Amino acid sequence: MTSRNPLTRRMLQAIVLSVPVVCFATAALAETAEPDASEQGSGIEDETETRAETAARSGAGWRIDPGLRLTARGITARSTAPGEDEVIDGNALAAVITPSLVLAKDDVTVTLRNTTTRLEFEDAGRTDRWQNAARLSVAYDLPGGTRLTAFGERSDNILAAEFTSTDEWEFGGEITRSLDAANRIALGASWRERSYDDAAGSRGDGVRIDGEYRYRFGANHYAFLRGRYDEINSPEARRNLSRWLAEASYQRPVARDLRLRGELSYQRLDFGGRPVAGGGVREDDLFWPELTLIWSPGPWRIAGEARYIVRNSTDPAFDRSGYRFEVEVSHAF
Repeated sequence: MTSRNPLTRRMLQAIVLSVPVVCFATAALAETAEPDASEQGSGIEDETETRAETAARSGAGWRIDPGLRLTARGITARSTAPGEDEVIDGNALAAVITPSLVLAKDDVTVTLRNTTTRLEFEDAGRTDRWQNAARLSVAYDLPGGTRLTAFGERSDNILAAEFTSTDEWEFGGEITRSLDAANRIALGASWRERSYDDAAGSRGDGVRIDGEYRYRFGANHYAFLRGRYDEINSPEARRNLSRWLAEASYQRPVARDLRLRGELSYQRLDFGGRPVAGGGVREDDLFWPELTLIWSPGPWRIAGEARYIVRNSTDPAFDRSGYRFEVEVSHAF
């Protein structure tokens, strides 16, 4: 997809630019609510257990449930800082295929999931790309509402804050504790090893620590607080990074199969190996409000996300703010 296709460009812009209008209009008109249906980048993620995991839990003995989700995304962004988002001052289309396999018996759940993404940019100066992430996790449920999870993940050609084409191994674990029907907390940690597709063939590694608190008001009605610290240390000083992230979100149903989520996020990035003119090193502060509308009738999932990113940086090349809109349509088989 290039800028030489004006029809595709106009259709994409028309669809994506309508997201905020649809979000606000639907929230204003909805009157009823139904029960539960059972780094930056896309924030269009579901807050509920996957269909395959739910199905695998039912019954006796070992259960196996294969799954497949196909997803199409349209993205448009303007004036976001270069190197920090897939789409910069332009538009893109993405196709995603996610096969999965869930095995469960009693209190043990094993999940294997692979996500392959094809991303095509409108800008002829940018290279279209393939991305892939394969994840294996094993979860064990303890009495009293506690779950222990260990996982390993391999990602290829992903975008990272410190470089645009990165391969990564990640190994870690998480403990989740449901205090009661409403309150849940989670703590996780992982170790990441990265290799960069740059001229130096540089590498990096570091720890990531996550925490989350969730309050459940009712069916599809949640409030979340999240925090994260992560770092990458590399012999190539430009790849060194430390980051703090804090998020608060609120999701509620607004109609049958329809829910609206608002979120506020703050992120601090310190690049200790990137000096800037006038002294000091590059340091970025980002803040963004975000609104996401999700409609999930049966196996379908249609979502729209709108955010505005405010960015302040000690490096003038990254001291830019702008919007990002995304629409997503997916089907689970």
